[in-house]
Amino acid sequence: MTQTSQPRPGFHSGRGKKTLDRIPGGFYLVGALVILFEVVSLGAVGLALAIGDPSDDGASPDREARRVEVTYIATGDHPSVDLTFGNANDSHESDGVVILPYRETVEMTPGADFYLDVRSREDQKGGTLTCTVLVDGKVVQQAHNTADPSSATCAGSIADAPQPGIPMPTLTPGASPLPEERRLTGTVKVPDYPGKGSPVIGTVTDSSLEYAELGGTWDRSKTLDPVFDGFTRKQEGRQRALVKSTQVDEDIMAAAGGTGELRGVADAVMDERRRYEYPRDQAILVDVASQPLKVDGRDAWLLVSEIHFHKRGVPSTMDLNAVLVVDTGRVRPSVLWVVLPETNKKLWPDLNTLVASVRLR
Repeated sequence: MTQTSQPRPGFHSGRGKKTLDRIPGGFYLVGALVILFEVVSLGAVGLALAIGDPSDDGASPDREARRVEVTYIATGDHPSVDLTFGNANDSHESDGVVILPYRETVEMTPGADFYLDVRSREDQKGGTLTCTVLVDGKVVQQAHNTADPSSATCAGSIADAPQPGIPMPTLTPGASPLPEERRLTGTVKVPDYPGKGSPVIGTVTDSSLEYAELGGTWDRSKTLDPVFDGFTRKQEGRQRALVKSTQVDEDIMAAAGGTGELRGVADAVMDERRRYEYPRDQAILVDVASQPLKVDGRDAWLLVSEIHFHKRGVPSTMDLNAVLVVDTGRVRPSVLWVVLPETNKKLWPDLNTLVASVRLR
């Protein structure tokens, strides 16, 4: 009898079974996930190709409009001007009061319109003004204040061709920027300005005051009509040096609060002198001294300030101003006002001379 051999336990040849039957069960799940991922990925790619990139409007970086440098230049013999620049067909940006020479570079798109208006300030008419516009460093327009003596205007397109033969403006240093305003609230004594100063040749009597009449480069003192000038006495010196006196008027007393407090009156007089004697919005007060005094036993207050300013045709950019307010016993106090320009500092000791000479009359 033939004996049939039996396979050994634990061994299986696999013959006679289907291929899938030989794959462990866990691999079915992995394979299904891989196939699903591929289907989803291919679908997303196809959808993206069908829809396209919504941010792609067909423009390439090479076709994007480049930015153009536009330079605005303002020159002239004015120390400062009112200036406006921008897009001729859009908004204009006012720079307000600027110091000449002025230069500003901005970026604009090709085909845009430029606009530059250089205008003399209300209290500085006349003189010369020039506007110049550069596109990518080349002059495309320049205008002078010939048609309108108060302004020069440049307006056009930055696509305009450069103008041959037009010189580039020379930007020589202009006026120095004005300092910050500084007013004293405490008591500071007036400096003793060094130097010999002017000789005293007599006395001036006015508005219950008596004070020195100066000689040297000073003209003789003379009377004034207060209706037209606001003061009753004046003495003039070189380079706009000035000494004036009068009784403080009712408007200044009201501006000082109406109390008659001498420091407030001195401040009000100084503010009024700045408003009427110097360019509007271009005169800065920097107080130097503010102190009480006695004049023949009566109360007085001395205020000394530097007034910094820019004014066409005036070489000085700072005047030393002094206001001495004296209680004379009358209804309103009297005032002595002194102006000494920075360009003639030899006269600054005259301030000490005048203040020391004041007496009641």
